[in-house]
Amino acid sequence: MLMRPMVAIAFLFLTYPSIAQDAKPLDQLRKQEQKEHLLNKLDDLDAVLERLSRKRETDCAKAIGYKPFCECVLRDLPVAWTFLDYVAITTGTKEENGYVKMDKEYQSAYEKGAPIRDKCVRAINAKR
Repeated sequence: MLMRPMVAIAFLFLTYPSIAQDAKPLDQLRKQEQKEHLLNKLDDLDAVLERLSRKRETDCAKAIGYKPFCECVLRDLPVAWTFLDYVAITTGTKEENGYVKMDKEYQSAYEKGAPIRDKCVRAINAKR
């Protein structure tokens, strides 16, 4: 029974040499599959970042309603923060926001909140 499929496969390779030429080694196929998987993951990540970016823009537009200010703030706002985080950072105290419990990376991002706001306010006021 096992011989029939083997004969059929051998017949295919003998009668259609292009099939044999196009066949890739298994490790190459696995690498290609891994590459495609990683590219799909990158596409997924890109889609998530795009959704988060649009959410930040929408939240700022609803709260502030002034596009030049929103563009300025969101351009420099660390990726770690949503617009609502930005509002909490600029309106609350470090104690209220749990600053001491944040890791160093988040503390560093937190410290950028007020300077971003101040820079954007100066830029907007300079245009008046």
